[in-house]
Amino acid sequence: MQRRTFLGSLATAPFAQTNGSPPPPNILLVLFDKCRTDAIGAYEEKNVSTPNLDRLAREGVLFRHAYTPQALCGPARASILTGKYPHAHGLRRNVYFSEPGGVNTNYRDVIPDPFRDPRFRLWENFVYHLNNAGYTTGAIGKWHLGPGNPGFFDTFKSFNSLLRHWVGEPHKSRWRPDVHADDALHFIEQAGTRPWFLQLSFYAPHEPLDPPRQWLEKYPGKDHREYYATVSNLDMNVGRVVERLRQRGALDNTLVIFTADHGRPWVERPGTVEGIGVGYEDVIRVPLIIRYPRLFAAGKQWGAGVTTADLMPTILDAANISLNQGLANDREFTPAIHARSLAAELLGEDRWSRPIVVQNIPQRGIDGSYYEERVLRTERHKLILRKFEIRPVLRPGELYDLTADPGEGNNLYDRAPVLVKEMARQLAQWGETHQDPLAVELAGWAAR
Repeated sequence: MQRRTFLGSLATAPFAQTNGSPPPPNILLVLFDKCRTDAIGAYEEKNVSTPNLDRLAREGVLFRHAYTPQALCGPARASILTGKYPHAHGLRRNVYFSEPGGVNTNYRDVIPDPFRDPRFRLWENFVYHLNNAGYTTGAIGKWHLGPGNPGFFDTFKSFNSLLRHWVGEPHKSRWRPDVHADDALHFIEQAGTRPWFLQLSFYAPHEPLDPPRQWLEKYPGKDHREYYATVSNLDMNVGRVVERLRQRGALDNTLVIFTADHGRPWVERPGTVEGIGVGYEDVIRVPLIIRYPRLFAAGKQWGAGVTTADLMPTILDAANISLNQGLANDREFTPAIHARSLAAELLGEDRWSRPIVVQNIPQRGIDGSYYEERVLRTERHKLILRKFEIRPVLRPGELYDLTADPGEGNNLYDRAPVLVKEMARQLAQWGETHQDPLAVELAGWAAR
């Protein structure tokens, strides 16, 4: 029987079950910060130890080409939450409720609560819908969307950002990811019989990298061993939570999603200071694994491009909750149009049926000029176009053949004008569909 599409679903009474229909799923969303795909063993890109996430991949679906809508913590998390691209939800930089400093990717003004700031459209989010439908909702760990509970979490044990990984003195106090996993286990035990949603967001493997020493023993003499050791520890903590669900007989009725807000490079990339805010594969491509046997067949690897903004409609699709549920009389409410349910997508062919777009603001300029960029990723190629503050028309973009040049070291922009114009046309079409004027403007320059 063919499933309904997400946007065609009807608002239903919370948890209504008819004709023996299954109960609504619990939902566990696990986020790592600044996590590369080669840190996860299931991607088979590096010899790393992540047995629990690898098992999730075997029991679910691994997405080989998942991309963040913006390679920056706050905007990426806002896109996951709302299903919208950053130009639509409005959060383009990281927010802080105290003095943020002068980094270009942070707002220069203090923002106490982005959910009540008229610049941003964050209330149209899946957690609000879940909570409105009767889900018990919780957030544990890094949030980076403000310092407090916006109002739709029943349990909020989160922080905005910049909290150290050790509770006290390093190696003489508790490792905070272990504490967050303990908090997650407690949340699950206390949730009772009602369906629940939990966002378990580890700040690691974001710097500073100083994991418990026993995890370093897995990577003797390896480059970036602190980074990969940290991910191995996080994998252990994910395994603790998943195993508790398995023991309780609740795992198969839990939609388990693992992903990251963005990745990071190991080589120097123009426009970045801390390895974020740019459009190269090691920064914008993220791991994504989903386990939920009711909708996702075990052992599948999906090769077509997806975006983490797709998680919003995927979650509501699994919970059988419509975008308009509880908001039928709100004339200003606009359903998320940038994303689509991955459960519905996997019913089709595994091919790149849409280009993937990333919108970035860099941490530093190139040749003294800041810029904003749009990235268009197709099955084989990537086009990067930038609007600079100084003499923007005279600066070429970048074009890469990712099949022949996965490391993005050979810029073909000036040697493939026909391909540049074709990809610019696709970017313009995307910009018109999604009401992104900068994408249309940049595409127009490239197509000349």
